[in-house]
Amino acid sequence: MFALKTFTDLCTIQSILQHSIRTAKVFKPNLLLPKHRTIKVQDGQWVEKDTVLTLQNNLILYPGENTSVAYDYTIRSTVPGFVVITTESVKPYPHSPLFRYVNSGNDVKRNFIHILPPRRQASFRLIDQL
Repeated sequence: MFALKTFTDLCTIQSILQHSIRTAKVFKPNLLLPKHRTIKVQDGQWVEKDTVLTLQNNLILYPGENTSVAYDYTIRSTVPGFVVITTESVKPYPHSPLFRYVNSGNDVKRNFIHILPPRRQASFRLIDQL
């Protein structure tokens, strides 16, 4: 009698578990939360310090003046200013795989993103005017 009761209890517990596993909603973060990896700002737009400029999986847009790049290729601004996107020739370091290719006379162009801070007005006073 005791063995039969535990067997029926075990069967009902297993059926409940199987039913809950089959009907449970599985959290799939890649399907539910899109990454939206793209350029977040436009050319000529004003940005503040530490603003995310791009989210990208590889270096499609290279960091330029007054920008920093993170481990996941996110480019951020380091100073407040205007965004400028340019196409420039690459000047690689000697340990870069592109160094021999560029030194053999080939031209490699890449898109760069820069932050240009606003110009400051030169205002000064002579010592006699103080």
